[in-house]
Amino acid sequence: MTKFLPKKILLLAGAGHAHIGMLRRLSAARLKDADTIEADIHLISEQPQTIYSGMLPGWMAGHYQLHDISIDIKSLCVRAGVRFIQQSLVKVNAASNKVVTTGDAQTDFDYDVLSLNTGADTDMRWQPDHNSYNEYRSDNDDNNTGAANTNVIAIRPLSTFITQWQRILKAAQQSEKYQLAIIGAGAAAIELVMAAQVALRNINRNHQVTLVCGENLLSGFNSGFRQRVVQQLHRHDITIVRERASDYRDGKLSTTHKSLSINAVIAATGVIGSAWTASTDLDIEGDGFVAVNDKQQSVSHSNVFAVGDVATRIDKYVAHSGVHSVHGGAVEADNLLAYLGDNVMRSYQPKSRTLYLLSCGDKYAIGSWGNVNLQGRWVWHLKKYIDKRFIEVNKN
Repeated sequence: MTKFLPKKILLLAGAGHAHIGMLRRLSAARLKDADTIEADIHLISEQPQTIYSGMLPGWMAGHYQLHDISIDIKSLCVRAGVRFIQQSLVKVNAASNKVVTTGDAQTDFDYDVLSLNTGADTDMRWQPDHNSYNEYRSDNDDNNTGAANTNVIAIRPLSTFITQWQRILKAAQQSEKYQLAIIGAGAAAIELVMAAQVALRNINRNHQVTLVCGENLLSGFNSGFRQRVVQQLHRHDITIVRERASDYRDGKLSTTHKSLSINAVIAATGVIGSAWTASTDLDIEGDGFVAVNDKQQSVSHSNVFAVGDVATRIDKYVAHSGVHSVHGGAVEADNLLAYLGDNVMRSYQPKSRTLYLLSCGDKYAIGSWGNVNLQGRWVWHLKKYIDKRFIEVNKN
């Protein structure tokens, strides 16, 4: 009697840029009747839809509807022949090739090969209540909102932020002078603060947004780019506080030398690893990131791959950004297929220069390519074209 070996199980945990690309690739192969991967593939995601972060500020400012920036992961899975599992990842036990999820009930899933693209959490440790990595984890394992204070809103997870931003708009409509603070010094905080100022000023010209950014605003960009950004912040009449935030309670935001009356705070304060990374036997680096090599492969377990914000390279510094999630994800997808087929894997080598487009709230944007900086409405339309193309490709 002929014995047929069971198919290997490829488990995709998370629905970030990399796994979206993987689903699109599998879907295209099925449409062409091409040979697809010889494995049973499952994708675990807490939400059936993913919010595209590149268009989130445009949605906040009123340029897009929510459906314009959403990708239907469940439908993508159906087209790709992938089983969709709506659960939250809570643990990875790599020694036994199992992941633990929770939803209606806690469930274990076996795998032969695991790919992690779960993203990361907002670093909320600037608050005294979250003064250590482990305390932050234990405080947030259950709800993963990133903040105990309901008026302190973490930018991640995006699905939660969407609801909370709508709550801010409703409160602003009922206020004579709504005061919002954005904490952060990176490009995400800059885009958020300008989008928020446009949205709130459209409600009431008395509303005000403050950027609390510390001393090192946009430290990863050249001086010309930083100068252009500051000019745009001034154009929007945004208050800039170059001090570090230290606490928020009872309507007061404390910084190094100030106490500001603030109705709500949005934190875009960098990332730490997802909550589940506190409960895994995978090698973890820094503040909870899966340690991977140049193949995006776990350094401790060869059948586990990780890409995007959940991972960190041990051989070189690679910033947590959407650009590397997309390009690194394409390499990781190739390596997953290669690993399953016992073929040679390839390295992800980030380009020395990448195009960065930063939206300025009101259909205006600044572009950066190495040391070349440009700005204008045409740059915003270029960004809109690129963003909408990404959405449309993943919807059709």
